[in-house]
Amino acid sequence: MASLRRLTRLASKVFHIYVWRMVTPPAKQVAPEVPDISIETTNLCNAKCVFCANPVMERKKEPLDWDLFTKAIDEFIAMGGTNLDFNVVIGDPLLDKDILKRGRYVKHFPQITENGFVTTLQWLHRFDLDELFEAGFTWISVSTTLSGRQSYADFFGVDKYDQMLENLLKLLDENDKRGNPIIVLVHIKPTPESVATILDHPDYQRVRGRVGPELDERVRGRSFFVDDWLGTVQLPKYLKKRPLYPRRKRPCRLLYKGLMLYSNGNVGACACRDFEAAGELILGNVEKDSLEEIWDGEKLTRLRDDWRQRNVVPEICKSCSHYLY
Repeated sequence: MASLRRLTRLASKVFHIYVWRMVTPPAKQVAPEVPDISIETTNLCNAKCVFCANPVMERKKEPLDWDLFTKAIDEFIAMGGTNLDFNVVIGDPLLDKDILKRGRYVKHFPQITENGFVTTLQWLHRFDLDELFEAGFTWISVSTTLSGRQSYADFFGVDKYDQMLENLLKLLDENDKRGNPIIVLVHIKPTPESVATILDHPDYQRVRGRVGPELDERVRGRSFFVDDWLGTVQLPKYLKKRPLYPRRKRPCRLLYKGLMLYSNGNVGACACRDFEAAGELILGNVEKDSLEEIWDGEKLTRLRDDWRQRNVVPEICKSCSHYLY
């Protein structure tokens, strides 16, 4: 009975918060003078993950042109930018042959104190590890499974488990030898296996011995709620689509946070779902537009104001379950 009363009170509280948000006029959001920037150095990816739109992406798979890359970095530095990463919308940065060269270029600017990227780590062996550690990356986030070749192939759609595991163990060992200058984050992707099956697997235990017991909590806390990339991905039954939250006259926080530079040079207002890099959130192209002009430009201002004042929500944002107010 006591548990029922607590549940009832919680439900009532959630309901009143929901109602309050629906009737309370939103406070005006203010964008920072200088945006963050994410740079998609390549949109090439060999994997076919069960919750990714990579297999249906139609835009050309290509690296970001070097001159466009340096132009964007130079403009970002001139704006006073400090928050930068090589995260992609779709792609694996380690399939960019110039990824270390790009890291070294950014490293020359002391105002950039952090830079990193998310990767499957399948292609780390293509690079000299001494050069990797000299490239200035401060974090690398590894998306993987650690419970055998079959579960890995089922999730990532490729038979690269042994290669990934060897790369991961080598990266962790070499990082430890150097005093851990890079924060290596190991994120276990959701599979239909039980927690016990994962925790007991010998490969998992090998990695846990290097990472620490906090890895157990990431396994226990893994979420089975994902996005279906605007309905383009047919999710397996064990995964669930994230719920869509009301967004009436409340623009997404990401429109006020930063810019996304795509591998084709286009610059978008959000680093989230526009995997074709050609939608209504594209603000310009770095080849002909400066980042400052794009960030302070009329199009981005209009996107925010139309959403907040007139409830004109961009079509791509209506079904995005990564919405953040």
